Amino acid sequence: MTDFLRRRQAVADTVATAGHSFLLVTDLKNVRYLTGFSGSNAALLLDTSGDVTVATDGRYDTQVRQQTAGTPGVDIRITRDLLGELRDVAGSGTFAIEPGLSVADARELGDPPILTGAVEAARLVKDDAELDALREAGRLADTVFTEFIAAGGIREGITEIEAAADLEHRLRAAGADGLSFDTILASGVNGAKPHAGVSRDVIVPGLVTVDFGVWLDGYASDQTRTVCVGEPDELSRELYDLVHRSFSAGVEAVRPGAGLFDVDKVCRDIIADAGYGEYFVHSTGHGVGLDVHEAPYAASRTPRDKTLAESMTLTIEPGVYLPGRTGLRIENTYIVTAQGAESVNPSSTALQVV
Repeated sequence: MTDFLRRRQAVADTVATAGHSFLLVTDLKNVRYLTGFSGSNAALLLDTSGDVTVATDGRYDTQVRQQTAGTPGVDIRITRDLLGELRDVAGSGTFAIEPGLSVADARELGDPPILTGAVEAARLVKDDAELDALREAGRLADTVFTEFIAAGGIREGITEIEAAADLEHRLRAAGADGLSFDTILASGVNGAKPHAGVSRDVIVPGLVTVDFGVWLDGYASDQTRTVCVGEPDELSRELYDLVHRSFSAGVEAVRPGAGLFDVDKVCRDIIADAGYGEYFVHSTGHGVGLDVHEAPYAASRTPRDKTLAESMTLTIEPGVYLPGRTGLRIENTYIVTAQGAESVNPSSTALQVV
C-alpha cells in the first residue's frame, strides 16, 4: 500500500521551511506521486499539514475518486479552471509554484514565488512500493527482449524499423502500458549516433545497439543491449570489451555514499585510457522512476558533493561512438542497496552473437 500521506508530509515540511503556506503542484508526475491520480489534466494545492486539494475536469471525475480512495486528506474539485479554483482555495495564504508552470499561467496567478525541487527531492529516494514497481517494469522489458533475441528479432536483411516494431509489439503484448521513450535500434554506421532512433536502413553484419524501455503502473524501465550480427570483427570485439569493462567498473562503484561525479569518472577514465575518451559523449547515468530520466545524475559536470543513498536508482550506461563506423552502449538500471547495486534488468550483458 503506497504511503501517500508520508510522501505529502515530506514535501509539506519543505514548503513550510521555505516560508510558504501552500505549494501549487502542476507537474503531472508529481501529482501522481503525491496522490496516485494519473489523469492527463490535473493540479493540486498542498498545504503544510500535508493535506491536498486536487483539481481536474469532468472527464476524470470517476478516475480521480477511485485512485485517491482510502487516502485521507484529499479534497477533490471538478472544474474547468484548475488554477483559478486552487488560487481561491489558497485564499490569502502565500503559495509557491513549480518551475514548470508557464509564464502566462504564473502571471495570471500574480507571479507567485517559484519553489524548485520540493517534490523531486522527496522522489530521489524510492519507497518500497516504487522499488517493487521498478523491478516489475525492468523484469518485463528484460524478459521480452531475451525472448525477442531468441526468436531472431535482430537479423541481417530486415530493416531497423521492422525489428523495432517487433520488439515494441512484444512489449505491449506482455502487458506494458506503453514505451517509456522512443526505441533506439541502430545497426552499422547508425550505431555511431547515441540517439539514432530507428531508420528504414537494413540491418547489416556487425554491432546493433538497442535502447528501449516501458511504462508499467506509472514507473519506467530503461536498458540498452548491443548484439552482433555475425561474428564480431576485431574492432567490434575491442570496443565491446572496452565498454563492458567500463560498465562493470561503474556498477562496482555504486554504493551508498558514493559520489556521482566519481561513478562517472570511473567509467570515463577506462575509456579515456584506451584512447577513446572523445568518443564517450554523454553522461554515465541518471535516475529512473516516474520519469525515465530524473535525478540523480552521474556526469562529469555533477557537483562533487552529490552522493548516492540507499534506495536511489541510477543507470550505468557508458558507450563509445565512432562517427561513420560503428558504436555501442551497455546499460542497466540499478537500485542502490546497502550491499551496492541491484540490477532490475537481470539478463547477461555479455556480447551476444545473433
